[in-house]
Amino acid sequence: MAFGMTAEAQGTDEPFFHLRKFYTQGNYGTARSQAMGGAFTALGADLSNTYTNPAGLGFYNRSEFSGTFNFTGSNTTTHFIGQPNTTNRSPLDIGQLGVIFSREGMGSRIKKSNFGISYSTLANFSNTYSFAGSNNAHSISDSFAELANTSGLTPEQIAADYDEYGNAPDGFSMAVMGGLLFYDEGRYVINEDALPVSQSGSVAESGNLGQLNVSYGANFDDKTYIGAGLGIQTLRFDRSTIFNEVFPSNASYLRSQYYDNELTITGTGLNLTLGVIQRLNDHLNLGASVTTPTLMWVTDSFIQYAGVNPVTPDAVMYDRDARTAVDEFRYRIVSPLRANAGISAFLPRKIGVVSLEAEYVGFSRMGIKAKDSAMWSDGQNGAIQEEYKDVLNLKAGLELRKGIGRLRGGVNFINDPLRYASEFNVKKNTVVGSAGIGIRNSNFFADLSYSRFISTGAYNPYILDDGSHNSVTFRQARGTVGITVGSFF
Repeated sequence: MAFGMTAEAQGTDEPFFHLRKFYTQGNYGTARSQAMGGAFTALGADLSNTYTNPAGLGFYNRSEFSGTFNFTGSNTTTHFIGQPNTTNRSPLDIGQLGVIFSREGMGSRIKKSNFGISYSTLANFSNTYSFAGSNNAHSISDSFAELANTSGLTPEQIAADYDEYGNAPDGFSMAVMGGLLFYDEGRYVINEDALPVSQSGSVAESGNLGQLNVSYGANFDDKTYIGAGLGIQTLRFDRSTIFNEVFPSNASYLRSQYYDNELTITGTGLNLTLGVIQRLNDHLNLGASVTTPTLMWVTDSFIQYAGVNPVTPDAVMYDRDARTAVDEFRYRIVSPLRANAGISAFLPRKIGVVSLEAEYVGFSRMGIKAKDSAMWSDGQNGAIQEEYKDVLNLKAGLELRKGIGRLRGGVNFINDPLRYASEFNVKKNTVVGSAGIGIRNSNFFADLSYSRFISTGAYNPYILDDGSHNSVTFRQARGTVGITVGSFF
């Protein structure tokens, strides 16, 4: 399995910890929904209803096609051994794309019977940052040495475990053959101990969690709206890390060394959403929806590289560069259950609407299972129970209307699901503020939104048994511009 390797961040790079990244979702959907903080459980006639509450499809009186594109600008500042570093990034992605087919209902009570098909980006993993610092205490070789000595293997035994292509079975074996370690009197020691060592690196993350939605909503007597939807989720997360060390000029054996790795996580899963909206009167709606846990089948692919630049050719035992074989591991994820309840109030003289909602996310009830590794599965699920808690998120949105113009604002208060968030250098909660404008006539509509939030986190280039390793902490400010255009037919 990839997740026991020495240079992986302890705790912050296990599969159970990635679930926080995958399922903590901010504002998504159409620009209208994003601008109003995502508070759409008790509102209808928006393409976002195909995912949030399919009962809202029952509000459509005509068919619609629309697309949303998101332009995200991020500014990430890192600190490593007291040294700050800043990185900027501006990716473009599809926020939502879909079509609603509206038709007359059946019988006297069903006024509308509407179908919707859409694709929604639920989470964007784009994140790039770099770091650098001077370390007076240790290097990454110390971490590899701890694991190599724990294994009890000699260099000859390690060499025998290499595959036919010369690939190492694990990280510490790679470090031995790549020249980072030296075998002396029955123990592995670091090949170069000159200090301070100049350490630098970068982390580049990309990918998203997307969902294809096939939904249905019905209008009963213009009072009760009921809907259901099938969600087909796709997951892709890529991370590439680079870590370099340059030794001082008085180094005896190595000028520099490096450690890089690449992680890819892909998956496909299914869920169901049920929803209802009740019109209490012309001014007040109540809404509720439940999305089942997504059952997702996941494949992890992990590969590592390491090597050295020696002072003299005979300064290393074996090679100057080494790599591991591609390590693939398959398992199943059960995502959190989500339940939403909301209320919307329409203002007098049809000048606008206010929407409020609460969202329950059952993080503590998530699950991970590998078919052929019960012990590993138990460890992951134990960590979920220990580290995660259920959360209640709050959303609020406002839309003001004047002729064909729209003015919107919203806030999304997201609680962090980690019980001990401070131990992982992450914030307890995130507040997403948003605003937007739009125009709408009988044939066409266009909306623009802007939302902003700040997140924090940590990454460990390597770990040491005594906990003296240094973490890279980062703070990311992210602003997203959403643009939606659509037409009725």
